[in-house]
Amino acid sequence: MFNSNFDTLKTAMDVQMKRQELHAQNIANAETPGYKRKYVAFEEYLQESKMKLQLKTTNQKHLPTSPKVVTAKEVAMKNTSLTNDQNNVDIDMEVTEMVKDALRYQVLSRLMSSNIDRYNTVIRNTR
Repeated sequence: MFNSNFDTLKTAMDVQMKRQELHAQNIANAETPGYKRKYVAFEEYLQESKMKLQLKTTNQKHLPTSPKVVTAKEVAMKNTSLTNDQNNVDIDMEVTEMVKDALRYQVLSRLMSSNIDRYNTVIRNTR
């Protein structure tokens, strides 16, 4: 239980950080001819993480499965262009998405803090 909660939150926070990196990269290249916007393919990431979930054992004699590391997929949008130079970065959209991702990260961070506080309370009260 302990590892699962923290691993899930950590993974979600990692995805948000990767998204922030890509938004910053997209904004930095908004004037680069031919640059294609990059994003995290969340649906593919979610599917991959579902496939790599650790199996629960119902008997002590079962072999444990090792946790798998899932990484977010970075994808470039190739078939769209907003300008004549074949660049498809929309700065307004990137900034809006950055703000949304920052808020999501903040919520995840608070959840992580709350989980840590709960475990600390349990540890203090069992002494």
